[in-house]
Amino acid sequence: MAMRYIPTSRVAWGKFTNRKGLSPPTLCWQTTVCPLLLLFLSLSLSSPAHSQESPITASVNHTHFSTDELVILTVTVTDDSALQPRPILPQLDGLVVVDMDLATDLSVVNGKIQTEVHYTYRLQPRRTGTLTIPPVTVKIDDKIYRAAPISVEITQGAPPAPAAGNAVRPANISPPAALKGQDFFIEAQVDPPSPYLGQQIIYTFRFYQAIKIYRQPQYDGPLFIGFETMGLPVREYNLDAAGRTYLVSEIRTALFAKSAGRITISPARLMFPGNIYEEPVELYTEPVTVEVKPLPDNAPPGFSGAVGQFTMESSFSPQVAVVNQPSTFLLAVTGVGNIPLLPEPIWPDLTGWRMYDSLSSLTTETGEDGLMTGTRVFERLVVADRPGDFTLQPATFIYFDPLAAEYRTISSRPLIVKVIPVPTPDPNITPTPAPANTPVAALTATTPMPADPIVNPGLVVSPDTVQSVTLPALFLLVGGLCGALPVAVALGAGGLWWWQHRRRPMMTTPKPRPELKGLRQPRHSLHPSLAAAMRGQDDNYKVVGLALQQYLGAALHTPVQGLTRTELARRLQGAGLGEELIERVEACLVQSEIGRYGPPSDDAGWGLMAETEALLCELEEVLGKV
Repeated sequence: MAMRYIPTSRVAWGKFTNRKGLSPPTLCWQTTVCPLLLLFLSLSLSSPAHSQESPITASVNHTHFSTDELVILTVTVTDDSALQPRPILPQLDGLVVVDMDLATDLSVVNGKIQTEVHYTYRLQPRRTGTLTIPPVTVKIDDKIYRAAPISVEITQGAPPAPAAGNAVRPANISPPAALKGQDFFIEAQVDPPSPYLGQQIIYTFRFYQAIKIYRQPQYDGPLFIGFETMGLPVREYNLDAAGRTYLVSEIRTALFAKSAGRITISPARLMFPGNIYEEPVELYTEPVTVEVKPLPDNAPPGFSGAVGQFTMESSFSPQVAVVNQPSTFLLAVTGVGNIPLLPEPIWPDLTGWRMYDSLSSLTTETGEDGLMTGTRVFERLVVADRPGDFTLQPATFIYFDPLAAEYRTISSRPLIVKVIPVPTPDPNITPTPAPANTPVAALTATTPMPADPIVNPGLVVSPDTVQSVTLPALFLLVGGLCGALPVAVALGAGGLWWWQHRRRPMMTTPKPRPELKGLRQPRHSLHPSLAAAMRGQDDNYKVVGLALQQYLGAALHTPVQGLTRTELARRLQGAGLGEELIERVEACLVQSEIGRYGPPSDDAGWGLMAETEALLCELEEVLGKV
């Protein structure tokens, strides 16, 4: 049987032709080309979505950090819209945003403007270990894009160190029970908690800090109602507690209770400022209660309220006193307590002496424990009435010792003083008599004054001289008016020359003494305050005191008589006076008191009058005229 060869393709196509009714070419296009075209179109349409990079990327500057370093997270968002969508940070575990910056780059791609915004976040690690930054997201055209998560390794860094100016040795304190490893913790306490009235208390605010601070917190202390206060230096040191090393900062305040009883000190606050990623944080201390005990009732006579521990020393100057010449008797009280408010000691009775109030001064400082220490010096001017050897009896000072809980009395040592008579002048030296009734045109610091001075006398001219000068001038004036104008001018000029020639001898000032060379030109009138004080007064030292008190009282709008040296200096400083002028005012007032009650001086106080006049003129330049 003969067999016929039929090509395979023919058979295949024949089968399709018989079943579908299509010609072989048409079948080839739809079964072969069309699927390839669809695949190409599908790839071409889908390739931008698969091949285009994500519009958001995130990266960090390193992968390993310590707790005292910052993690720099940079997030870049690329977009061709003008909205510039902001990325959204996820919740961060163990990291805190402390700062953020952004920068924008513009570029043109295929004719379109493309914007790249770089967000730089500074993150502070708050714990050790592996920390993961979850994907940062951004929403563009209602579609959310995510950056890849980032992991970083955090190791323990160095603890915060004290500032150079505040560093001290670690205090011997026990960490509070509530401190259990927190990053930040605060507490407040007083020492002693039950003081006596007048005893110093130290209020201590402690801030425990385990990590570095990049935003400085704000401290709001209590008002300390019922206390006198004085700020103390800040102290800083490191302390190991609860498995961490803390930087402890102490803000201390010295307190002195004004009354006995229970006083509650309100809580102190420490506020950490927030930002757009973190809310502000406020920490409060617990209120502190102080039980102030009254002083015992068995106070000895003469107790004036001093509380603390004190010693007292005395001194006398000069070593050899002169009758009717002022000397200085000093008492210095040194110790621990409220030094500025120390009362005066009890001065001894000085038989054969006159005692006058004088000045007091003080120096204070605080020790490392915060207690106020210092010395207050009390001064008296004393004048002996007769010569001889004297023993100045001890002064006494009574105070309450809060540590021993008892009153104590201390005494200075007795002083032996020798008083001699006023030295007799040498008879071989003849003093130069002062000219009598010499007009005085001005006061200077060193000009010797006459016994009976004429202050601001003007020109002293006798009636005969006036008549001999004025009558010829009057005749010349009448002749000039009646005659021709040229003649009148010539005669007037001649008369004027003749008048000045006659007047010049009378107006000539005596030749100044050699020791007065270089001094400023004298004034032609006294200061009004000095002139007013001289009315009815013959004691120049008293005039000086009255003039200064009158002027300063009017300039400061308050009486100055009776003010202490410290209070007067404080008010003058508040009015704008410098230290030099204040010291000169005090010196003139002291010299005025010494001159009034001491023996007569050689110039009867005219040198002090001159100094006071110059001082008043300088005071007017600052305080103005009154």
